[in-house]
Amino acid sequence: MTTSPANPTLGAKPRVVSPFNPANAVTASRFLTLPPFFWAVSNGYHQYAMLFILICGLLDKVDGLVAKLFDCRSPFGEVFDAIADGICYGFAMIVVAVYGWAPAFPVFAVIGLGVLNTGLRFVYAKRAGRAINYKSYAMERVVGFIGFLIGFATGGMEVDYYYWWFLPLFALVVLHDTKRMLFDGIPGADR
Repeated sequence: MTTSPANPTLGAKPRVVSPFNPANAVTASRFLTLPPFFWAVSNGYHQYAMLFILICGLLDKVDGLVAKLFDCRSPFGEVFDAIADGICYGFAMIVVAVYGWAPAFPVFAVIGLGVLNTGLRFVYAKRAGRAINYKSYAMERVVGFIGFLIGFATGGMEVDYYYWWFLPLFALVVLHDTKRMLFDGIPGADR
């Protein structure tokens, strides 16, 4: 196929983005907040713990902006961002539960649902026949709220109330996404 002057993208090779790019570096830098977060919680420094989880959350927002700015968005980056969310927020939730800053049952139930959701993402990718990140507006919002839950735990703000009310909401989102990942059509599958 030749490139036509009317549409210069016809016949062009797809652009390949290296996994070693500025956006993924920002995503990876989130892991650097975990040791000082653990230190702060284990020593009872509530304000420092809140600061480190806030930095982790801000880096989560910045990586997307960096990807747009440097035009380095990639399927790997999307999946890496989701993995970083799970590791960073899961680790922080476990730490606040183990140190008694948050109720253990809802924390471990949320982590279990998160692991289930991750497994379903692999099933979804297998159904699609390619590496693909499952897009869920609701899941993006509840993952963002998990950052707030950790912040509430570090600040001691009505922790039990928020954690117990979040659990059924998170379960509902996972149930809805399960239906979409296992049974609904895959966008772009007809290409």
